[in-house]
Amino acid sequence: MHPLIAFYTGTGTDHRGRTLSGILAFSNTELESCHDYIQWLFPLRDPSPYNPEAPTLDEDVIQAFQASQELQNRLHHALLRMLQFYGIVMRETPQGFELLLPSDVSELHWLIPDNHNHRRISRMLASLKMLGLEAHVSAMWQGLQKLALTYPQAFSPATITHWRLAAMGMDSPM
Repeated sequence: MHPLIAFYTGTGTDHRGRTLSGILAFSNTELESCHDYIQWLFPLRDPSPYNPEAPTLDEDVIQAFQASQELQNRLHHALLRMLQFYGIVMRETPQGFELLLPSDVSELHWLIPDNHNHRRISRMLASLKMLGLEAHVSAMWQGLQKLALTYPQAFSPATITHWRLAAMGMDSPM
């Protein structure tokens, strides 16, 4: 079984012996300071320069995620936890999903140009798109655009470009 499938089904661990549920139980401080879990939660085709031990996606894994409601549900929960960490809520509506942005952003530590969390968000968008959660990607992209329009000083133009490319399913080097 591919390591990502084992990790997401709860039968395997990441390269440090952590389970999906264990990582999702991290405190916000742990999510911020630890940098080698995001590649497991939101894998991509290309190896990560930050965590070369993390496995990458191949066509079989992509198809497995796209075909499995269980894997998609677990990916959805990983996304919700990361959005909670970012101070954002995603809710399901009859039309799909939408992001609820906080009215007070003073606690959002990542709203500064070139924050490393911007790269994480790019990874999340690209991974979710490949793994079949396109409605989630659309909602995230719409919410991120609103956030960027409201707080333009918080994001570099390069960040917005990377997010747009990731949401479109195009390669983004970020």
